[in-house]
Amino acid sequence: MTGTPVGAATLRWVGTLAWLLPPLVELPLLVGLCSGIPEVSRAAVFGTPATRIAVLFALAAAMAGFVAVVRGTTGLARAAVAGALSIAAGIVAALAAGFLFDGEFPLVGLLPAHSALALAMLARATMREPADS
Repeated sequence: MTGTPVGAATLRWVGTLAWLLPPLVELPLLVGLCSGIPEVSRAAVFGTPATRIAVLFALAAAMAGFVAVVRGTTGLARAAVAGALSIAAGIVAALAAGFLFDGEFPLVGLLPAHSALALAMLARATMREPADS
C-alpha cells in the first residue's frame, strides 16, 4: 500500500496534538485548584502567584512547540522553542515534586507530573528533523 502525500504531515500534526492536550487541560485545572482551595495553594511549592506565572509560561511554550513542529521550523527558532519547552518541563516537574513528596495532596501532583512529561515529549518532537512531507 502506498501512503498519501499528506500522511507524514497528518501523523506529525496528530502526534503533536496528543502531547499538547495534557498541558492545555491539566495545568489550568491545577491553577484553578490552587486559586480555589486555600489548602492546595499553601501546598504549592512556588505559591499561587508564581504557580500562575509558571503555568502561563508552560502553556505559551507548549503552544510554540506545537506550532514549531507542525510548521517544520528549523534552525535557531527550533532550538529556542525546544529550550523553552525543556525549562517549562523542569518547572512543572518541580511543581509536581512539591505536591507529590511534600504536600498534603499528593494526588494533585499527578496533574503537573503528566504535564511535565508531555512538555518534555513536545521538546523532543521539536528537536526532531521535520519529515519530508
